Amino acid sequence: MKNQDDQPRIVVNDLVKIFEQSPLWMRALVRSNVSEPVHALTGVSFTVGPGEICAVVGPNGAGKTTTFKILAGLVSPTSGTASVMGFDSFENSVAVRRAIGWMPGDHRSLFMRHSVIENLRFHGRMQGMSGDAMMSQIRNTLSLVGLQGRGKASVFALSAGMRARLQLARALLHQPQVLILDEPTGSVDPVAAHDLVELIKDIVEEQEIGVLVSSHRLEEIETLHSRVLLMDNGSVRYDGNLDELRARWDKPTVRISFRTSAAAHDATAVLGNDGIGTVTHDGEGTVICSLNPGVTQADVFARLRGQIEEIVELKETHRPLQAVLADMYKSNEDEQ
Repeated sequence: MKNQDDQPRIVVNDLVKIFEQSPLWMRALVRSNVSEPVHALTGVSFTVGPGEICAVVGPNGAGKTTTFKILAGLVSPTSGTASVMGFDSFENSVAVRRAIGWMPGDHRSLFMRHSVIENLRFHGRMQGMSGDAMMSQIRNTLSLVGLQGRGKASVFALSAGMRARLQLARALLHQPQVLILDEPTGSVDPVAAHDLVELIKDIVEEQEIGVLVSSHRLEEIETLHSRVLLMDNGSVRYDGNLDELRARWDKPTVRISFRTSAAAHDATAVLGNDGIGTVTHDGEGTVICSLNPGVTQADVFARLRGQIEEIVELKETHRPLQAVLADMYKSNEDEQ
């Protein structure tokens, strides 16, 4: 049964985190060359609602892990607030940890020589679960993630994909209202990663869990069809869906094949003088248009309405998401 509670699962407001430099004696002891404060977060704000997946994307050092750790009550903020299910992450860290299911991207937190059930029992006891109720929930959770019949298997004998499912089972065992998934598919192959992402989507939709997920696999972000939070240098650079991001930053390419080279030449002249974008002619019957942001295939058709009968084929391709994000981040660097 779905939870009808519309309470925001996560609320982050103007979050700032500054890591102060260590004293000189400590820097010598730990061999650290950090001699000035590090501004890890500089005013981050966002909200995650029930049943919503928010993908957090950004280069190393963007502030993703610091944000996750503050939400989990592992790191205190310098200023601003972060709450989970209405509990302040710093003032009520115990309640927050019971409300959160955490899934790291590696398997180091699993007990490799113990069985699947033994791993889940340990986690259940850490969450205050016990007895028949805990065992019943373990069986239900294993079934939910597709590990039914694997309870007695040692973790060492599981494939990477199954270990990732065990990680997910552990995060879900105590029925949290929030999932924080830190590179959940980082150690599995693409096929297993796709299956895991689809599983997460189904569970989130059914149980209306709020989810924060970070990933360097941009194809997974596209598969999620979710909201995207792009971070860089401790700030949020974009908060919205991928379609809006592409509309703003993508430069799709349209290839138009004409019946004759002369028709292609005429089309090049029309499009090249109309603000469509960068237009080239291959010398034969094809025109290639690299569209300006905001220009669509329909706009190209409108400009060529007098030559529609001469068009044989029209194909539109989009740049990889990685290239779109690179342009966005470069623009932000130029503005700073």
